[in-house]
Amino acid sequence: MQSTDQLNKSVWMLASIAVVVAALYLAKDVLIPLTLAVLLSFLLSPACDWLERHGLGRIPAVAVTALIGFTVLGAVIWTAAVQIADLAPKMPEYQKNLQAKLHSTNAFVSAALHQVSVVAENFGQTLSPSEQSEEPNGTGERPFSVRVLPSTTSPAQLVAGSFGSLVQVLGSTGIVIVLVVFFLIRREDLRDRFIRLVGTGQVTVTTQMLEDAATRVSRYLSMLFIVNATFGISVGIGLSLIGIPNAVLWGILAAILRFIPYIGPWIAAAMPIGLSMAISTTWFAPILTVGLFVGLELLSNNVMEPWLYGKNTGMSAVAILVAAIFWAWLWGVAGLLLSTPLTVCLLVIGMHVPQLSFLKTMLGNEPVFEFKKRVYQRLLAGDQEEAAELIDEFLQLKPLVEVYDSVLVPALVMAETHWHRGELAEDRHRFILQSLKEVIEDLGQRPSESPAQTVAVNATEFPGTSASAEPTNATPVCVVCVPARDEGDELAAAMLAQVLQMNGCDVQAVSLKNGLDEMIDLVVLRRPPIVCVSAIPPAAVTHSRYLCARLRARMPNVILVVGLWDMTTDLTGAKKRIGSVPNTHLAATLVDAQKLFRQLVATLALPLQSRTSTAGHQAESTGIVQITAP
Repeated sequence: MQSTDQLNKSVWMLASIAVVVAALYLAKDVLIPLTLAVLLSFLLSPACDWLERHGLGRIPAVAVTALIGFTVLGAVIWTAAVQIADLAPKMPEYQKNLQAKLHSTNAFVSAALHQVSVVAENFGQTLSPSEQSEEPNGTGERPFSVRVLPSTTSPAQLVAGSFGSLVQVLGSTGIVIVLVVFFLIRREDLRDRFIRLVGTGQVTVTTQMLEDAATRVSRYLSMLFIVNATFGISVGIGLSLIGIPNAVLWGILAAILRFIPYIGPWIAAAMPIGLSMAISTTWFAPILTVGLFVGLELLSNNVMEPWLYGKNTGMSAVAILVAAIFWAWLWGVAGLLLSTPLTVCLLVIGMHVPQLSFLKTMLGNEPVFEFKKRVYQRLLAGDQEEAAELIDEFLQLKPLVEVYDSVLVPALVMAETHWHRGELAEDRHRFILQSLKEVIEDLGQRPSESPAQTVAVNATEFPGTSASAEPTNATPVCVVCVPARDEGDELAAAMLAQVLQMNGCDVQAVSLKNGLDEMIDLVVLRRPPIVCVSAIPPAAVTHSRYLCARLRARMPNVILVVGLWDMTTDLTGAKKRIGSVPNTHLAATLVDAQKLFRQLVATLALPLQSRTSTAGHQAESTGIVQITAP
């Protein structure tokens, strides 16, 4: 039943996506101006807000903002048109130099191709007549070549076509201007209506979401406009200093084409580079032009964008490229130019609208899994190398005990839980355990976090190995770590042994390979003052309760520390199940266990009559559950 519901949900989602894509394509003549108006409204709204905060009314603020914005935009378009009109008559003059430059560049290639053609021709002549292909016959000789000539366009058709295109462009421009003005004037009303439609019953959450989304989109578009405008102005100034004609035109095109992700700046660079080759008889101007674009692109990507955007924009590079292809296919050139702003808008919406959270997963660059799940997923896929690389990466940010608590113990718990449920095959379960064991051994052999201490762990196996830290003034406290039931508990005990060794304890991790009874005999023979029982879910409490009962029967005065690793529930219930007896403590993380052992070691050095009260006070202050007699 559940699989059927999931299938129906997937079918409905695919059908909805198909309907939305079809609507976007069929209604592009309406949606392109509407989308452009919305983006321009986000871009201009900070200026309107600033004018209103300084005493200007809503309508005057919108009028001033729209007038300045569209005047600047119109001036840029007019300047580009004038530059194009000035450049067109000069193009034939550049043809000779360009052909000479291309000829000198392709001389070697042409010679190589000529040699290849000669060899191919000689090879063809050596073939027998039967191997040579017969030439097709036309009228008894070689076939006639056919060329289709287009029909001539009458002056009336040319005027009608131009007038129609001009009217369409002017009409779309007028629609965009009107929509922008009304969006700016009625932005609060439009926001309230959107909240009413989307956030029924959740006005507070929806309002905060919408405000945050609008701020993020507006800020991004403003920063994108500043970056691209700065890039275009720098290109225009640089090309003017180099001596490239119509430098203003190339600067405008560079600013516009930079809205196309990744390839836009180089499309803009191709035209002035070609022009520099056409007007110059040397290679000096082309080299300077290439260097100008490379330097500006590096400066923009590595200095300006991180400074204005932060570390990154939060978008995946692959998602940006796929979105550019999708919008270009859907809306043509307009979609290509609008692809990056639209992708950012969709990403922000996906971050704040729960129903559209899949957009965040598809478009964002943040990992979709937590670190512990990424490591477990790599081990589950059999990729031990990448799992080790992820652990090393996390180790650069956190100390070893937190790496164990945050990554390895949870990965071990997930493997054990899935195996007990029958969701993990036996061979894959063994591979994950062996991989984690090798990682733990490797981490144990590395230099300790404290320069004065060195962790010594047997490189071949955990059982029966004993290692202590560098000698100190006091005698190291003997601690024995025992697993509650299986190999997963044993791996967790090995992690704890390494952590305690870094704190100056004489630690021995006992193995289960010789059976439970022999393991208990080894613990009794060693007579340590502290014994740690290590257990991981899903049966951590049950297994540890049984082992603690047997240890208490043989060693009534020993201090027991029960590590219920990665327990997400309250330890109070576990406390009642294990039993309320003196000198028994519980910890859910290795960090807590590390703190607890430091307190116990300090308590063991106190007079006997003051140990119980001091240990109880210290355990209470750190939030670690201590079991005492009623």
